[in-house]
Amino acid sequence: MKHLLIILSFALASCTGVRRSPQSATRTLTDMAGRTVVIPTEIKSVFAGRHPIHAVYAFDTAFTVNNVFRYSDTEKRYLKPSFYEGKPYALEDASEEIIRLKPDIILFADFLTTDNIERADNLQEKVQIPVVLMDNDFLHYKEMLVFLGSLLGKDHKAAELTAFIEKYLDPILEKTASIPDSLKRRIYYAEGMKGLNTDPSGSVHSRMLDLAGGINVAQTDVLPGRGMTGVSLEQIYRWNPDLILVWSGNFDGMDSYREILSSSAWQNLDAVQKGEVYQVPWRPFGWIDRPPGLNRVIGLLWLYNLLYPNDFPFDMREVTKEFFLKFWHYPMTDPEADDILNPKPDCSS
Repeated sequence: MKHLLIILSFALASCTGVRRSPQSATRTLTDMAGRTVVIPTEIKSVFAGRHPIHAVYAFDTAFTVNNVFRYSDTEKRYLKPSFYEGKPYALEDASEEIIRLKPDIILFADFLTTDNIERADNLQEKVQIPVVLMDNDFLHYKEMLVFLGSLLGKDHKAAELTAFIEKYLDPILEKTASIPDSLKRRIYYAEGMKGLNTDPSGSVHSRMLDLAGGINVAQTDVLPGRGMTGVSLEQIYRWNPDLILVWSGNFDGMDSYREILSSSAWQNLDAVQKGEVYQVPWRPFGWIDRPPGLNRVIGLLWLYNLLYPNDFPFDMREVTKEFFLKFWHYPMTDPEADDILNPKPDCSS
């Protein structure tokens, strides 16, 4: 009887034209851009672009088939080897590499513009692998995490991550929305190896400055792509920021931070004289920028605590440890949290 049932099942599948095995079963998905995409029922591997790769890592450290950054040893300390070992460096424009890696899906996260939707459609047509587009707007991260949890079959993890945002981030964003401009602290965002590049308001790279309740002093053009507009030191003196926020290229040497602290040319700035120069934490990923991804959740909390410590309702060390455990799967110690929150360069050389 058992053999007869099996034969009848195959016969029925042949008559209807549907013969699916669990490995080849598919489902239809509407992504966050409203695109209809046919994807495998079970996702086992993902090719990720630069913006969403860390969100995928938060759900599962081994899902991705590619690397989009080259991590230093100090960054790898906080990452699972399953995230980077044996995986090629490949970005979303590497169509031949994507085909070779054979991921179940390709995952993008960006602003949902017509150009980005067209780019996703074109890549999908070219490589014949489903491309799923997510909304990378910082204010929509809870929706993105719920969507990604459903996509990857990890709804419970999505609930854990969104609960963190609701507990810690939502109250901060509510506070910053009510700070009058007259009480906001004015920030120069120093980039480049000498601190003489920046990104003004309106750039995705400086978005956290605005959301944290600061005023970006840079009054210059927003450069597309990687940004980093060049400015002069004379211009920075005219802006005279309350504090200087430094991005040193995610390098352990913290070159731009050292330059600002040790060069005589910077010393007459009020922010330097008052000790208001701060290196942005970057391990294992930049905390407020580069990449502009899920890593910015802890970055916004760090920045608000820096700008308005008397109004910060949480213990930043404990928040950092909790974030690293839930998002990066790393059980951080108190000394590690203190070190990562307050990186200091060696200015003796």
